[in-house]
Amino acid sequence: MPAALEAPPVSFASPRVGVRPYGVARLLSRATLASLIAGCAVSLALVIAYPVAATMPAWVSIAIGLVYLASMGLAVGAVGAHALCWLAPLTRGTLAIDARGATLYRAWGSRFVPREKIAAGWALRDGAGVRIELQLRGGDVLSAAVASPYEAVAALDAAGVDAARRALDMQLGGAGVRVAIALASLVPATCVASMIAVAAEVALHLASVVTGFLIFTLVAVSVPLALRLFAPPRVVVGRDGVSVHAGLRPWYLAFDQIERVHLRGREVVLVTRDGRSRSINALGTGASRREALYERIVAGVADANGPRDLSARLTALDRNGRTVEAWREALAALVRSRDDYRSAVLTRDEICAALDDPHAAPERRIGAAFALAAADRADAGARVRVVVDTVAHAPVRVALARAAEGELDDAALTAAADAQARG
Repeated sequence: MPAALEAPPVSFASPRVGVRPYGVARLLSRATLASLIAGCAVSLALVIAYPVAATMPAWVSIAIGLVYLASMGLAVGAVGAHALCWLAPLTRGTLAIDARGATLYRAWGSRFVPREKIAAGWALRDGAGVRIELQLRGGDVLSAAVASPYEAVAALDAAGVDAARRALDMQLGGAGVRVAIALASLVPATCVASMIAVAAEVALHLASVVTGFLIFTLVAVSVPLALRLFAPPRVVVGRDGVSVHAGLRPWYLAFDQIERVHLRGREVVLVTRDGRSRSINALGTGASRREALYERIVAGVADANGPRDLSARLTALDRNGRTVEAWREALAALVRSRDDYRSAVLTRDEICAALDDPHAAPERRIGAAFALAAADRADAGARVRVVVDTVAHAPVRVALARAAEGELDDAALTAAADAQARG
């Protein structure tokens, strides 16, 4: 049974508690944009099909009007959802957390969030006191003010999202920053799109309505790209390292590659042992959230510098340049000969320790997962699911999950090995 289930349940009244619907706001924003593009595309097709407006059937005009009306409704819903992201956690209520999940009670009703829907969590300290945030799968955030840091720790333990059992998965910035970036990118995006569309019109003799649609489409594509390039990143901090999803190429640093961590203005700066530095842009992120991210990374680096099991026996799990087939056979042989006193094989506890060690080489942890699967597939799956929740580097998570199913393949292993090579 995972340790998270052993934490006692908690229940407390909070003066400021609620769910920030970030996931719903993001979904409605994308749906609004998609419906507008679809409406423009349909309008363009109808203009081409019916060059004379008087010949267009009445039902077609009504359908187009309904499409644009739906777009307006989605836009209003998106604005409302973004407003709720600020207003929702400002009401009083009671939050109860136990092994099943978290239940929020307020005057007008209750909401239950199952444990498996809680992806991450952290405690924040600011001028208003202490609060916890539970990141839900799908993007929403359950936020609650608590009385003290001790109550915050107890709540996170009850939810099973403490640092030892679950990766921190934090979206930096906020809706306001993303809206500002989108608005700031509109002018240059429109200028560039207009130049491209006019050039295409001259070269290809396009109709003016086609040119207008082309401009709209290019702007609609450019704004999300600007958000991808310039918006604050999503950061995942596991027990193994830090993964940053920003720009066109995410990056990852293992904790044992990091020498120092600095909180500099609106950036968290990671200095590696070879003198390089990587910055995490926290534009638009509150000071308390920046400090929580900084403290979590500092704790991970300190843990990486602690004592480690360097037993030579654990090298039996390493690939050591062998082919996938040879490595698979060797790992299976470890399990088959485990009861043979003449063989210097690893015990199950040693294999589990290698799997749980966040600072072991990815291939060693993958080898441990495969060896456990060879002995007991169901047990390996349960243990690896717990471990995967603490891993920041996505390729390692994928390779561990496959190994627990009795699969080893070169593509997954190569991607996981890059966890140690990239910086």
